Amino acid sequence: MNNIVKSIMKHIGIYIVTIIILWGALIVSASIPNESIRENMEKSVYTYSNVEPFEITQEQQLNSTADHYADTISLNIAWNMGVGDSITSSIDTKYYDGEELGENAGLYYTVIEGKEPNIDYTRYWHGNSIFIRVLHLVTDVEGIKTIGLVTLGILVSISLYMLRKNIGIALCLVLSLLAVHTWNIRLALEYQPAFILTFLLLPIYLYLERKGDHYLSYLSVIGGVSIAFFDFLTTETMTILLPLAIVLCVRCKEERSGTFSKNLPLIIQCGAIWGISYVSTFITKWSLASIITKENAFTNALSSVGERVSGDLTHFAEAPDSFLSAPLANIMMVFGGPSRVNYIRLLIFTTFSLLILFSIWYLFRSTRPKKEIVKCLGFLASVVFVRYLVLNNHSYLHCFFTYRAMITVIFALFASLYLNISLKQEKRK
Repeated sequence: MNNIVKSIMKHIGIYIVTIIILWGALIVSASIPNESIRENMEKSVYTYSNVEPFEITQEQQLNSTADHYADTISLNIAWNMGVGDSITSSIDTKYYDGEELGENAGLYYTVIEGKEPNIDYTRYWHGNSIFIRVLHLVTDVEGIKTIGLVTLGILVSISLYMLRKNIGIALCLVLSLLAVHTWNIRLALEYQPAFILTFLLLPIYLYLERKGDHYLSYLSVIGGVSIAFFDFLTTETMTILLPLAIVLCVRCKEERSGTFSKNLPLIIQCGAIWGISYVSTFITKWSLASIITKENAFTNALSSVGERVSGDLTHFAEAPDSFLSAPLANIMMVFGGPSRVNYIRLLIFTTFSLLILFSIWYLFRSTRPKKEIVKCLGFLASVVFVRYLVLNNHSYLHCFFTYRAMITVIFALFASLYLNISLKQEKRK
């Protein structure tokens, strides 16, 4: 019992320390005078002066959409954090929406003409504002996007280096990154935090997993808090699912993974701790916002959750055909195309891809199949689809970026194949 209490207290302590560090960084960034970032912020304002809120950057490819709408809001909020007391402004997050002129104009009127904010946005932490404000000391929004992409490249390289003794697993990871068009995260600030956090945590997962499962549990707290702090419901699940999948594959390859029934408690424990940390981080924000603003921040936040589950989408996109349209649209984005769901195209590409994988397995299948790891990877991959179904409307409407959470599903497919084939000649009965 004492060990359980100690473990709980350690997890709570890690949660509190992580929140304090991240919020402290946000307060420090809010303390930067707006005049110090004005020059570069004005450059960023004009970047969005003649663009559509959602811009398809490659013809007929919905998955190449740049989300200028979200970025102008992020810049707007980051600018308003520099107004007034930094502790209050870091929590009482708001922006000017431009009214009938739209968010692009709202950003212009906020930065150039000092328009007061009119929209409450306290439901998120807006951790991105840390880097938006700090990096605007030296560059504009285009530079920040480039820095984010380069940072991800460095972090991925570190992960691949740590997987150098497991080249096959490293190759599966690279193919998964290519399959979800990772290079397109340069199109929007919003797309970057989940990828950067995942590959910031992955090398630590790979290092600490050899020292004990309890370290994976601690990292789950940090991952859950961090993604809730920085992310706008993009690909949040990858911060827990992809590291766990890779760790289990490494253990399997090194013959120290065990059975599905042995690994399931670890997967559930890490997933539950990540989920509790994730939700608690939002509750902490809403509680602080309610105290500081003396208004109930929970009402607006929970209303927003309802819209993402079952709100009306007909004003923003073609109506979904069914409850399954959300996961189908996200699968569709992997293969590309101009529409969210095209059943013929989806059937052809999915069938063809699965046939290729099946053919490789059939031709080179190992006489010592590793069925247990396939069950583990399948369980982790299924969580991605559960997320699409739970946040049904959001996953359908924003499939052009939520589909990148499919990286876990794709990695699971490639890794299951790799771990169950042998290119050497084996005797078969």
